[in-house]
Amino acid sequence: MKILKKAAALLLIAVMAVSVFAGCGTTNTTTTGTTAGTTAAPTTAKPTETTAAVPQTISVIGIDWGYGPSANSTMEQWWEDLFKVTFNIEWVSYKDYHQKINTMIAADNMPDVCQIYKMDGAYYYPIFVEAIDAGKFVDMTKYIEGDKGLAKTNAVMSKWPESMWKQATYNGGIYILPRSKSEIAMQSGINVRKDLMVKYKYEKEPTTMAELKDWLIGLSNAATKGEGSKIYALDFYGEFMSDRVKALAVSFTGQMDWGINAAGDYEYMQFNDKYIDFLDWMKALYDAKVLDQEFALGNAETSKWKAGRSVGFLTAWYNWNQSADRTTNKIFDKGTPDTYEAWCLMPLQGPATYAVAANSSDIDSCIAINSKCSDAKIAKIMEAFNGTEEAYKGYNDVIAYGVEGLHFDLKADGTRDTSKYSEARTAGYVGAWNQIFLKTDADQVTGKFKRSGAARASDTSIARAEQIKAFLVDYIDDTGLGYANMNLISKTYNSNWTTFITDIDDWCTQYVMGALSRNDYLANIAKLKNSDTYKAVQAEYKAAAKK
Repeated sequence: MKILKKAAALLLIAVMAVSVFAGCGTTNTTTTGTTAGTTAAPTTAKPTETTAAVPQTISVIGIDWGYGPSANSTMEQWWEDLFKVTFNIEWVSYKDYHQKINTMIAADNMPDVCQIYKMDGAYYYPIFVEAIDAGKFVDMTKYIEGDKGLAKTNAVMSKWPESMWKQATYNGGIYILPRSKSEIAMQSGINVRKDLMVKYKYEKEPTTMAELKDWLIGLSNAATKGEGSKIYALDFYGEFMSDRVKALAVSFTGQMDWGINAAGDYEYMQFNDKYIDFLDWMKALYDAKVLDQEFALGNAETSKWKAGRSVGFLTAWYNWNQSADRTTNKIFDKGTPDTYEAWCLMPLQGPATYAVAANSSDIDSCIAINSKCSDAKIAKIMEAFNGTEEAYKGYNDVIAYGVEGLHFDLKADGTRDTSKYSEARTAGYVGAWNQIFLKTDADQVTGKFKRSGAARASDTSIARAEQIKAFLVDYIDDTGLGYANMNLISKTYNSNWTTFITDIDDWCTQYVMGALSRNDYLANIAKLKNSDTYKAVQAEYKAAAKK
């Protein structure tokens, strides 16, 4: 039962039959508001004889991140009325999603639209790629490129750089359709305790990795003595290729997990000759006893920055969005003093490059289309799944908050009251449809630091967040830092890599702790570098890049 004909009038999205895709072969709608910069209101197109009386049914599988959405919810039905389709959506728990979708792919029994979930950091993972090679998914290149393609006509997609589409390309074709662009170089923020900086007179910020090492050791020791409890240099535990230290390693190696060396060969970061210099940097902290001496045990609480137990924390550069009053939006753990103040250092210069980690992909989520879909259905999918504010006034608010009167009430002060609609919001998956529908690109400075009211960060913090983002945008654009093996397939890597590198982290740990000599560590690494497995991976990546 479609209960939302009346509800649709509650928002300004009043015109339903409008295409947000130009040049895709549709015959039942006109395209309005999809060209970059266009703000014209959508217009109604008279249905032609090719328009079916019964709405097109589109089957979908998507990820439930723990919200517990239900079928035929008010939100689902509202989208159906807007786009004049019938959605048959199965939301599957993220815990079971890979097993579910991969079973469907193996059985060639996929729905029309599939959300693609990364495996081992890649959207183009082996089972999905095998299905693409077998012709089971649509190459969407012709719908994206050209003067009438989405990359030119869609108000959101037209803002994406060429690198975004390159990341969506496998073997010359575009088989995944991004839903938005993530923030730039996310794991590049060195968060620090500004209150400790001020209290112990360490306000002069380091600008190089060498200066950072001395600064962390000095402030850690001063704070430990002054606070009467251990204050570590870094929030660190676990593995050396984790995001907690990867940007620091990049500053020494000049590459992400995979790069291309001077000889033109694909090179794994931990096989880079300069990687041991990063380990020496970490070892200096360990020897100074400002790293958790049992970091290998993986205890997350020992040096936890948000609990106030460390000077610094390498994390997302926008994750220190503390309100100006330090309490309305409390970045530190509940129960910590309100005197704790968060700050973020600018990226630091290392021997090879800056301590910046490129995203494994700038695509935050994506969908793929079953090749069994007809051209008419593909066109309808392109229309329904690529909506924009320019084409449907109020679209962005619905994506984020749902429908007024169904999922929230708008109060006189402009805020939204959701108290009466908790069940409808949960069942409708309100705010999470953007993982299968198009949404605007991430803007964490606005979304986190520039919040309205008391939650707004201080002007000084906003200025620093804007400064960091501007630096990262220019840096990634200038250097092209990224994963050299992105969307390249190596069968040897897929079958052997996890086992092949299983001992490396133990060697790193032993070296930093002084239990393995420098010569022994380098000898162990050399054996892997000279192995047939590593050489096969390198050769297969090189061959894949030439296709």
